[in-house]
Amino acid sequence: MKRPTLTRRGSRAATALTLFASTLIVAIGFPSVASAFSRGDVATAEITSVSLIQAILIGLGYYLSQSPWLVGLGFFTLYRPLVAGFIVGLIMGDPGQGALIGAAINLIYLGFISAGGSLPGDPALAGWVGTTIALAGGLNYGAALALAVPLGLLGTVIWNARMTVDSIFVHMADKAADEADIGGVVRANIMYPQIFLFCITAVPVTTFVYLGTKFITDLINGFPIWLLSGLAICGGVLPAIGIAMNMRFIFRGSAAPYFFLGYLGIVAGGAQMSIMVLAIVGVALAFLHVTLLGDRVSQHAVQKAPSGASNGGGSE
Repeated sequence: MKRPTLTRRGSRAATALTLFASTLIVAIGFPSVASAFSRGDVATAEITSVSLIQAILIGLGYYLSQSPWLVGLGFFTLYRPLVAGFIVGLIMGDPGQGALIGAAINLIYLGFISAGGSLPGDPALAGWVGTTIALAGGLNYGAALALAVPLGLLGTVIWNARMTVDSIFVHMADKAADEADIGGVVRANIMYPQIFLFCITAVPVTTFVYLGTKFITDLINGFPIWLLSGLAICGGVLPAIGIAMNMRFIFRGSAAPYFFLGYLGIVAGGAQMSIMVLAIVGVALAFLHVTLLGDRVSQHAVQKAPSGASNGGGSE
């Protein structure tokens, strides 16, 4: 009877220790992170304009990131700021810089999760439009991050509008099903929702990118230097939020030691160790972890499950 109590106490102590250590690491590394994001001039390139074709492609990309046409590739790939930034960079002729800006924006959303129909922010809008503004205005990563956050929050308006109106289409589909109208069911489930989604995603993003990007970039470049530097520093702070949310989930299980192994590997190797090499080592360690501890973790989950959960809630 005492072993579970001791195990829980040990788990809590280990969790507290890892959280303290990770907080210490972030606190030590924070000045260098903020300095890296605010280093140099805020403008890193000349201001460029966005053509109508480029604006249409960017708006279409944002629509596809939320549509079902790509069979999951949209939400799991195009929805991510890293991928969105790279594609925007391709469209605007600077894929490398676009990927770097998208990767910086992606740091904020490392712990992103949408549960129960709620959306804390829209990574896709932050990636597609934020990268466009940053590339068009020649902004550095910190300033791009400072702009991406309000854009992500603005995306929740689009999400809520979509969920609200789509509920109407559900009732239309139910009515068509009651009347055995197969065509009506198809239209209510596919045609009407996608037309509406296109109107609230591709159309406003295309319009804003084509007509509003120059205004935004001119406004930003009209700011005083101290304000732009402040935006860059604030942008450097924001990735810590995503990293902290990600570490919160990491330290809930048995994967916490691997975080410190990766951190120490980067610190010890410095610029000599490639991220790709570290990723391969991580995959190998993950395989060993699942192979050696997978059965134990599964048994532990079954033991913690409530009575009847393992057999579908039956009373056998």
